[in-house]
Amino acid sequence: MKNLKNIFILCIFPGAVYASASGPFIITANHDWSPYAHSVEVAPGGVFDFFHLLDAPAGKYGALRATPDGHFEFENRPGVRVRFWGVNLLYTANFLERDEADRLADRLARSGYNTVRLHFFDTDLVRPSLARGGNSWDLDPVMLDKLDYLFAALKKRGIYLNIDLFCIRRFSVGEMADFGFGPEDKFVMDPFKGLIPVSSSAFQSWARYAKNLLTHRNPCTGLTWAEDPALIGICPVNEDALQNRISHPVVLELHKKDFVASGAGPAGEAGKRSSPAWNRFIYESQARSDARIFKFLRSLGTKALLTGANYGWTEGLSFVREHYDYVDNHQYWDHPKFPGKPWQAPFAFNQKSALAENAALPRNIMPTRMLGRPFTVTEFNFCRPNQYRSELAILMPAYASLQDWDALYNNQYASTREMALKGGVENYFALATDPIGMIGSRVGCLIFQRGDIAPASRVIAWASRTEEAYQELWRRVPMSFSPLGLVSRIGTAVGEPDQVLKQNKVPGLQLAAVVTSDDSSTLGKVPDGVYLASEDLAARLQRNAVIPVGSISGDETKFTSDTGQIELDTARQTLRVVTPRSELFVLEPDTRAEGGRVSVANGGTRGVVSVVTLEADEDFTLATARRILITHLTDVLPEGMEFESADRKLLKNWGKGPHLVLRGEATLELQLPEGEWKAWAVDATGARVREVPLAKSGDVQTLRLSTVTEEGAQLAYELKR
Repeated sequence: MKNLKNIFILCIFPGAVYASASGPFIITANHDWSPYAHSVEVAPGGVFDFFHLLDAPAGKYGALRATPDGHFEFENRPGVRVRFWGVNLLYTANFLERDEADRLADRLARSGYNTVRLHFFDTDLVRPSLARGGNSWDLDPVMLDKLDYLFAALKKRGIYLNIDLFCIRRFSVGEMADFGFGPEDKFVMDPFKGLIPVSSSAFQSWARYAKNLLTHRNPCTGLTWAEDPALIGICPVNEDALQNRISHPVVLELHKKDFVASGAGPAGEAGKRSSPAWNRFIYESQARSDARIFKFLRSLGTKALLTGANYGWTEGLSFVREHYDYVDNHQYWDHPKFPGKPWQAPFAFNQKSALAENAALPRNIMPTRMLGRPFTVTEFNFCRPNQYRSELAILMPAYASLQDWDALYNNQYASTREMALKGGVENYFALATDPIGMIGSRVGCLIFQRGDIAPASRVIAWASRTEEAYQELWRRVPMSFSPLGLVSRIGTAVGEPDQVLKQNKVPGLQLAAVVTSDDSSTLGKVPDGVYLASEDLAARLQRNAVIPVGSISGDETKFTSDTGQIELDTARQTLRVVTPRSELFVLEPDTRAEGGRVSVANGGTRGVVSVVTLEADEDFTLATARRILITHLTDVLPEGMEFESADRKLLKNWGKGPHLVLRGEATLELQLPEGEWKAWAVDATGARVREVPLAKSGDVQTLRLSTVTEEGAQLAYELKR
């Protein structure tokens, strides 16, 4: 305790409960909503400056590779595990002037992000060429120069790159004709993804673009993109899971012809989702197409690890993903819906808590992880203006750590140049426009990269069997399996259950059990260690001590990780995470929570409180730390934001700003080492703005937090000894 000098504490409130009322609901500055000076900048040396997490330049240890136990390491640092926490840059946020790129790279590095996914950049990279009569593989030299410089600026600061080779770019009239589309087909993004496996024209269009991008020499690094070890991951075609991309009549007809010609099944079953033969054909077609794509990319000298099918939860994808270097997937909570025109106001939201649905994000994608392969999530978000979105600060890093995942990328940081540089108030995804998302992401970055939260000690595998996986095109793993991921590590392995049990895809860890279908008719005698996925699965696993007794309550509303560090109560919508270096809480109004060294008395607003040490050295715990960060977030929305009603489910107008913070209070009692402690309120950049009182009684320090004070809106604090 005598060595404790610096500590960092985070406190977040997901939102208020509003009384129902008819008519529009407009966010207005008043007693409960106070203006907040949002900033995207990070003050050097402030409590949000996590530059020490990076090891510059990116690529200094050679290419990234996947290990036999399913994690990441660099080729020249064997045995040293590496995790990534990053963000996406979209559209014009990828195309900056050189001084702007340096400013953004500096800020992202200070935020602790050690990776960035360049996303949706292909449309702006080729658009000028298309306007001049070119094709979709003709890269505009002016735009390419800007992209090259951003690549180099990020690399210089220790930030690794992840990219897609097709997202959203358009095609020339000639290309469209070659694909079988006419001039009336103005936008063929989704059909193109389904065409690549069956159309040589589509594949060549994709391949020419990939070759032009990956083999050109970046003048700012002296290397081609293909040979640069700072490029760690490539998804050849974003969100291309074939079962989701064959609905267009032109695309479907080509696949049906291929099905018949290949002898995969009777002509009468072509296109029928209830046909196992058709379903197998679709997944095997994707696997063959991926193998051709990967071979082509390796022929270009690509060092980056390769993945695909990065959006999909169907069981059939297991037989595709087992061939990837790493598995990637996407998930959002309260993604906007569009009752009118797509991607235009009004926007509809469910305004629900993910905790109330058994931590639906990230629980729902846990089964899609393939055991023995690294697992990443290159797109996730708790979308604004969901009033519970501050749960993100705890949910993602906590359960991603419990599952021992390898990389997380929030989508997005920004989608325009202006947003990337200055922030703003609009956008349901962008961290740059949302103080809640921005601060939550920074805290998650710190605790995930440091490994504050221990991985689960037990592994439970889902055995994916061909007899069942292809019964339905969109068949998913039974719902009884994924809640096990709130207690222990889970994932999928392909094969019969007894084979999965023997093979053990996680070297160094013994499989605690294998789970398979609740239909044993094709399984025969159930071997020891194998469980059928019936509704009482959790109870049977506890009776046999596969998972700790009491780790899942009888009504399946309370979950305790097998490490004892994470406790989830879905009925109360609360979460408690207690580790040596951080203590994190989601709290109901007017309740108290106890951690190991932290107690929180929450006020009248539902809240999230996190207490995190700032030191990089793992020897510094809350018992010995020198510096602590405290952030205290309620809800933050722009002034003038207009909803149809007080339930906030239909957003009509983003408003003009400034950001307004919802009033909330909490009292922290911290058992800290002996010494003289001081506390400061800090601004959005992490810089100190004023000293605030600490009350000491014995070895307990008490700090009262309020988001709205006479001095102004307050979201974060620094403690230092």
